[in-house]
Amino acid sequence: MIMASLALPLLGSDSGEFWNQRKPGEWTKDERGQLLADSPWARKPALKFNGGPGPLGGPYGAWAAQSGGWVSGNGGIAPTKSPGTFGAVVRWESALPVREAEAAGKKLQDDFAGFYVVSITGDVPMIVRGADETDDEYQSRLENLKEYTRLEKRGGPIYLQKIEPQPGKGMAAGTRFYFDRDQDIALHDGSVTFVTRLGPLDLKCKFPLKDMVYQGKLEL
Repeated sequence: MIMASLALPLLGSDSGEFWNQRKPGEWTKDERGQLLADSPWARKPALKFNGGPGPLGGPYGAWAAQSGGWVSGNGGIAPTKSPGTFGAVVRWESALPVREAEAAGKKLQDDFAGFYVVSITGDVPMIVRGADETDDEYQSRLENLKEYTRLEKRGGPIYLQKIEPQPGKGMAAGTRFYFDRDQDIALHDGSVTFVTRLGPLDLKCKFPLKDMVYQGKLEL
């Protein structure tokens, strides 16, 4: 299996950032929070309404009720917010600095061996099961996500392998997306873009790879 974390030159990455200057045990709580919410491995996505269904009685009802994102109208369901008002973070969960920030000094676990794992948290639909969904309907909806979810990169996309809920409470809860590491991502690819569709929202998030260098290695 080809590994993505290659020992390569920094190629313009900012080695002056705290994660490249100090060991994880020396990071402050605020610094760990920054790495998990606003860093090369955690970025805000671009969101766009896709015109698809977002019925309050369907699988996205809980999200719509909480966010105030949708109301009934003469034409069906209409947005009450623009995509720019929804808050979300796309994070590279399998990257070593993210795992170290989440461990916060505890024993580091590697639960993602063999996968690139990307998560979404925030004020967007998640994969929670709808109150009226059967097991078959829920699994069918998860399978349908594979049609819309991929990592776009030079040489062709990497497609979704599996999905699972992201542990956490409130805005920390979300969705994890797993992609096979057998398909290599390297610095010369330039960037990789995570793409998916969550109910009525299309989501894209571009990650410049030169910024995702940690301790001399590309970390995904």
